[in-house]
Amino acid sequence: MKIRRAVLTDAANIAQVHVKSWQQSYKGLVDSDYLAQMSIEERTAKWEKWLRQGNSHIVLVLEDDERNLCGFISGGAIRSHHPNAGEVYAFYLLKHVQQKGFGTKMLRMFVTELAAIDKNSMIVWVLKDNPAKQAYISLGGKKIDEEQILIGKQELTEECFAWFDLQGIRT
Repeated sequence: MKIRRAVLTDAANIAQVHVKSWQQSYKGLVDSDYLAQMSIEERTAKWEKWLRQGNSHIVLVLEDDERNLCGFISGGAIRSHHPNAGEVYAFYLLKHVQQKGFGTKMLRMFVTELAAIDKNSMIVWVLKDNPAKQAYISLGGKKIDEEQILIGKQELTEECFAWFDLQGIRT
């Protein structure tokens, strides 16, 4: 497995992982009709736009030995009112690579990339009922907020986890 910076030609593969990981990981959390209607084509267009943003939008991908993408993390400058400098915008792994340490390695590399652009604190928003939030807690993330969001026609709760000093994640 290899973690590397994403390039523009990764957009379609990132979109595929994005949709498939939602369908795998959010089954039972998010309305099944919404998950079934997710479009790889629409996501590809969005990822092409985001990947064109250059260093202001950090995107790392996880690929297997056959160079198939099986995960990604993206983020950059914070997009909300919280006092942190950086934010994880999206972080998804396909089921077969979850809980094997790759997510922690990706998060640590992401934090290094954030530090390189002078972002030394960060947040991440995660669905309250998503068991993956335990990974953030185990890496020192502290819950600082929660809000209601709408996914399709479904109202869900999202929790915000923060790190005020990223040094603990980097080690």
